[in-house]
Amino acid sequence: MILLKNARPLFPDNTARRTSFSIVLTIIFSCLFTAIAQGSPFFYSSHYAKLLLLVCIFCAYGGFFFYLKASRRLDENHMVFMILLLGVFLRCGYVLLSGLYERQHDAGVFTGMGTDFINPGHIGYIEYIYKFRHLPDINPYELFAYYHPPLHHILSCIWLRLNLFLGVPEVQAFENLQILPLFYSCLCTLITWKILKVFQIRGSGLYIALSFMTFHPATIVMAGSVNNDMLTILFMCLVIYESLKWIREKTLPGLVRLALYIGFGMITKLNSAVLAIPLAIIFLIHFISLIRQNDKFNIMKWIRNYCIFGVIVAPIGLSWIVRNLIRFGEKPGVPVPGETSPMYTAAYSLWSRLGIPSFSDWNFAFPFHPISAKACNNTWVIMFHTSLFAEEYPTDLPDILLVLCQITFVLAVVLGIATALLLVITLLNKKTGKEDCIFLLTGYVILLVSFAAFVIIYPYTCSSDFRYVAICLVYITIGLGLGNKHYLTQSVIHESRPVDKIMAVSVHMINGGILTLLLLVNVVYVFWGRW
Repeated sequence: MILLKNARPLFPDNTARRTSFSIVLTIIFSCLFTAIAQGSPFFYSSHYAKLLLLVCIFCAYGGFFFYLKASRRLDENHMVFMILLLGVFLRCGYVLLSGLYERQHDAGVFTGMGTDFINPGHIGYIEYIYKFRHLPDINPYELFAYYHPPLHHILSCIWLRLNLFLGVPEVQAFENLQILPLFYSCLCTLITWKILKVFQIRGSGLYIALSFMTFHPATIVMAGSVNNDMLTILFMCLVIYESLKWIREKTLPGLVRLALYIGFGMITKLNSAVLAIPLAIIFLIHFISLIRQNDKFNIMKWIRNYCIFGVIVAPIGLSWIVRNLIRFGEKPGVPVPGETSPMYTAAYSLWSRLGIPSFSDWNFAFPFHPISAKACNNTWVIMFHTSLFAEEYPTDLPDILLVLCQITFVLAVVLGIATALLLVITLLNKKTGKEDCIFLLTGYVILLVSFAAFVIIYPYTCSSDFRYVAICLVYITIGLGLGNKHYLTQSVIHESRPVDKIMAVSVHMINGGILTLLLLVNVVYVFWGRW
């Protein structure tokens, strides 16, 4: 049970703990079942045959849901369990419906354990560690995707070894590389629920906010990816969760957990270190408060605690950077395809790339990312395109699905702006704690600024992909939850202040829009036969 200092428990009974345990077991069982199913004849059946079976499972889920509702057992924890269960079901279904090379980023290839070929991409990186039983001893900047820190690839190699040890055929073992990101994606939804519980968000606000993260297509698509994005997002979710807890508890164990999550995040993908900046601000505020109290014992105690934090996080987080500097003389960076690439955007003005998009830039008639910078080079447009449909550019989409995509995309743009404004307004609300506001608002701004800087430093359309800022979904989820908590409670609704009434109406409209968006985009993916 998590306790607040001089406050009531966040979880007043063991029900939430039991719910968490049930969700974790469900996630583990579902991921293992998916791994087994990928080697069955079901995996090789047609798309619509798979879809029919998944529809049957969904109907069983619906029957169970209405049984709980009719028997009046659908309390808050059961409702959360049902939301997360459906999220797990959708992710497992997506992995079963999509192959190893579908909607991937920098995946590369494998040629099998019986060869000594060194292959590029994340799959080649994993295969290299398996074949040669060590990290690449070549300059990681000379082979595509090998520059990434190795934690995800080491874990994937261990999983690959386990599959092959259990007698899984090699092709299926590589197909099962999707299972670990599936597991990470499912865990992210659980951590998001815990984040919302820290703010004591309840009722419909909790369900809508949690549904946004659980059913957003970006987190579902990344559940089937084989790169390190999903594990990075999981560690960033954990950093946000532990930071919010630490703001309330101020304990050394919390500090140690933060150091581990940041360190392991950095040796998964270096950009996860960006969350250390808002956390450092919170540390500084806390330390200044200790100095003002003039309590020398506490000052020395927390100097020691922060040193422990640094001693843990630095060796873990910087190990990959130091290794490459010592062995190859390479500084952190990203290999680029060159100026001849059709994705190259530096030829266009900074305003064209990072300014407010014109109406024609959005291409509402066909809202998919064309890859070519000549067709579209505005970062924010590409970000919205890829947030819904990844880097797909279908040429044979049925008319009815295209119309749904158009409606969904317009909704996504409007709601994207509205929810960003809602996040800022709710964080600045006096009901939100000062440290929470500073940590979350500076974190959100720094994420967007670092994203823009990344696009400038690496001027290619692929740099604008939403996956680089997918962690922002957690911030928007918090904004949705706080919006419902601050403006839709009975006490606020009956107040006469016009501002509160306007905000209440706005939050209701955003809630409805979010639910409509999630429904439409998941319908598109269900009937989109291109897997």
